[in-house]
Amino acid sequence: MRVSAVAILAFLAVADAQFITWFGDSCPRVPTKENFDIVPYMGRWYELSKYPNSFQNGECGTAFYRLEADGTVTVNNTQIKADGSSDSAIGQARDDPDSDVPGRLQVRFSSFQPWGSYWVVDTDYTNYSIVYSCDYFLINRVEFLWILARDRALPAGTMSNIMQKLESYNIDTTKLVDTVQDIGICEK
Repeated sequence: MRVSAVAILAFLAVADAQFITWFGDSCPRVPTKENFDIVPYMGRWYELSKYPNSFQNGECGTAFYRLEADGTVTVNNTQIKADGSSDSAIGQARDDPDSDVPGRLQVRFSSFQPWGSYWVVDTDYTNYSIVYSCDYFLINRVEFLWILARDRALPAGTMSNIMQKLESYNIDTTKLVDTVQDIGICEK
């Protein structure tokens, strides 16, 4: 019974992803940021675009990362829900213990959830970050993608470069949806 309960909880944790590929192909080979440095990555990031998912369906999405003394990162994700209320999820991130590749992290928002991948594909630390994850659950490929920025918008040229980079890694950019970052809505 215990194994069944764990399997169900694990399924529910990954079933939130909108982009599950049933009997999916292998995950694309996506490099992460070379010489990734966690310290300048800390602070506030605004969610500009993402693959849709059921746990981030509001507006004004932000992530705040704080490095802890033990080397883990406290993650505070916030959003404004459709009814105007604020929603927050506190989680934890860490280096992937099964990888020595810089920028390959893991994240979770509940101690009963399995750790999920959080790959920093690219960042300049001061303007943008591309975060991707691709994991398998049983026979299904589950993908997440976020484009984050230090401000509520990025110049069109920067966004174009990000899209080209993602496409060069065979990541489907047509699934991305923009997150509303209207200051009139977000700073009420």
